[in-house]
Amino acid sequence: MKKAVKLIVGILLAALFLALSLRGVDTANALRNAMHASWGYMLASVAVGLFGHNLLRAWRWRVMLTPEKPGIGLYNLFSTTVIGYAASWSLPLRVGEFLRPVLLAEREGIRASAALTTVLIERFLDGLAIVALSAVAVMTWNGREGIGPEGEAAIRYAGWGGAVVLCGSALLFGLLIGAAATKSRWEGRVESFAARSKNRLLASAARGLVGLVEGGTILRRPAGLALTAVLSVAVWMVIGYSVWLGLKSAGIEITYPEVFILMPASVLGIGIPTPGGAGSYEYLVSRALQYLFNQPLDTAYAATLILHVLITLLPTVLLGSVLLWRDGVSIARLKSTMAAAAGGSP
Repeated sequence: MKKAVKLIVGILLAALFLALSLRGVDTANALRNAMHASWGYMLASVAVGLFGHNLLRAWRWRVMLTPEKPGIGLYNLFSTTVIGYAASWSLPLRVGEFLRPVLLAEREGIRASAALTTVLIERFLDGLAIVALSAVAVMTWNGREGIGPEGEAAIRYAGWGGAVVLCGSALLFGLLIGAAATKSRWEGRVESFAARSKNRLLASAARGLVGLVEGGTILRRPAGLALTAVLSVAVWMVIGYSVWLGLKSAGIEITYPEVFILMPASVLGIGIPTPGGAGSYEYLVSRALQYLFNQPLDTAYAATLILHVLITLLPTVLLGSVLLWRDGVSIARLKSTMAAAAGGSP
């Protein structure tokens, strides 16, 4: 029932944002603009975003999981990452976020709880990287004078969002580091409780707590944490380059650093729980392009369709499907893994 409510809410949000995004848009003109996009820039954007970006994510994930299992195969990391994103883009409830670590845990024989912790840490590191890159871009931006009140409001909201990410990251990292540092004091009691408990749910939760804390071990390793932080920035610099190429394919000429002023709108558009970011991405990114960079709304909307559908969604789902076939993952196995993944979703 809870999942059904989430699905209905997501669909309603998508419909709302889609209606908002289309206000003032000449859809026929926007589609004409999209059809006249540069295929060369578009294919380059797909290559950078699909392969460069996901390979860096796989490398970062490998570093984060080193305390759990050193030397995890890069192919398995890349494959499960792409499959997870493909599931998130094409299925409701963002199940790919949980499918990815569960699938990797099955392949590599590691604890799913530890892999899930690294995914959570990844999200906060991504947020910190976006905040840092966006802040530098705004501080060095020469085009702010002409953006008007709507553009200033967008930058102000992005600043508030950045503050929330910073506070949330500090709280999460503080809790994980504190729990890991005092693990010897409480681990035995938690495991003893799990062994004695007749409630399977409570016992699983107790064991999962130990796995979650151990999954954050990388935070207590300065060298590994530094490399993870560097790779997080690199991930978003590559994503930014892919977006820059995608915008050029749509005829929008902004500088590479200016892409990171646009990035908070893009991330928020994907983060809103609509199916595959539908509607919310188009609304927020098209208005950011209009208000911050003075782009005609039809051109901005065409660019969002290219970035969202042609450069991100379709190639990811296609590659994810190919990897499922190559890895010999049957429909029955995928369903059982997805059921386990969905069972771990909040």
